[in-house]
Amino acid sequence: MVRHFHNSTPAQYKSFFASDVEFGADADEIVFPGAVASLPIVGGDTHLNELLRQYADEALAHRPQERAGVRTDVEKVITQLLPHGKAKSSEVARRLGLSSSTLSRSLSAEGLTFSKILEELRTALARHYLKDRELPITEIAWLLGYQEISNFTHAFKRWTGMNPREFRLSAP
Repeated sequence: MVRHFHNSTPAQYKSFFASDVEFGADADEIVFPGAVASLPIVGGDTHLNELLRQYADEALAHRPQERAGVRTDVEKVITQLLPHGKAKSSEVARRLGLSSSTLSRSLSAEGLTFSKILEELRTALARHYLKDRELPITEIAWLLGYQEISNFTHAFKRWTGMNPREFRLSAP
């Protein structure tokens, strides 16, 4: 499924995907049959996966240590969900075995909101990712769960007062 519109599936899409492609969807995604999950991963980029996990761990390690409790659990789940664009409070609550309202109350008891944690984590990860000049800004936007680079650019400018390219050029 892809977000942009097209009247019909081009031949090269049909050939590559071996099926029609749904245009005008809510998100860009590829949905595989359940049986595909049992197939071995061939050509997975373990180095990239390790690098991205290291970045996320480092960003979390540099966060203030004052947070104990549900915030840490929420951040760990968000980090896993961000690149898939699924970092929503309902999904985080589900993965933590909580209802959305219980998660909200637990965060509120710590003086937090889900959106505040998400934004702080995205800010820390974005700053960290941008220091790696080999990582394209479009990929950073995707890693942070943004479907459009313009949304990431606007958010980053709101967080830092500069766009990602300006930040990258000014970073040591």
